Formats: sequence, structure tokens, C-alpha cells
Amino acid sequence: MDELRKIVRVMQKVVPDAPHETLLTLDATTGQNALSQVEVFKQCVPVSGLVVTKLDGTAKGGVVAAIAGEIRLRFIMWASAKESTIWTSSGRRITRVT
Repeated sequence: MDELRKIVRVMQKVVPDAPHETLLTLDATTGQNALSQVEVFKQCVPVSGLVVTKLDGTAKGGVVAAIAGEIRLRFIMWASAKESTIWTSSGRRITRVT
């Protein structure tokens, strides 16, 4: 985590109010462990949003509900490889081109 803090410090040398946006990408299959991951990252850097992947697996997005309820971060997008679709928090659907 020290490396992550250092990245922020280096960015702030160039742009004093950086970072403008810090997105944390989570694998939905990590389950409830994702909650602790978010907490640890929030202690190191100002996390402004989440990108959640692999929602087509066995997790079925349970971790998304837990994070939304306990941590109150906005979801930028979530993806399901099975459907080849990405959904943004604004409800926009993006179909991936393979």
C-alpha cells in the first residue's frame, strides 16, 4: 500500500489537486473479502468509485449490495463476460466488440 500512496504523492507534485478520480476495480468472485479490500484502499487513497467485474459467476453481485449498503461508494460500471455487456452507473449499456 505504500506504493499506492507514493503514486498519489508523485501525481500531486505535478498536479496539486490530483487525483481527480480514483477507481477501484473489484472481482465480484472475491465475495465478502471485497469489503475489507475497499476499506484498506480507502485508508490509503481517496477512492471515488468502483468497477466490479465477473458478475456472471457464482457471486451474483451479492458483494455489490454489501458495498453499496456499508461503504456508500458509487459504482462506475460492472461487467458480465457471459453477456459481453458492460453497464455503467448511469444505466448506459455498452456491448463489447470481440
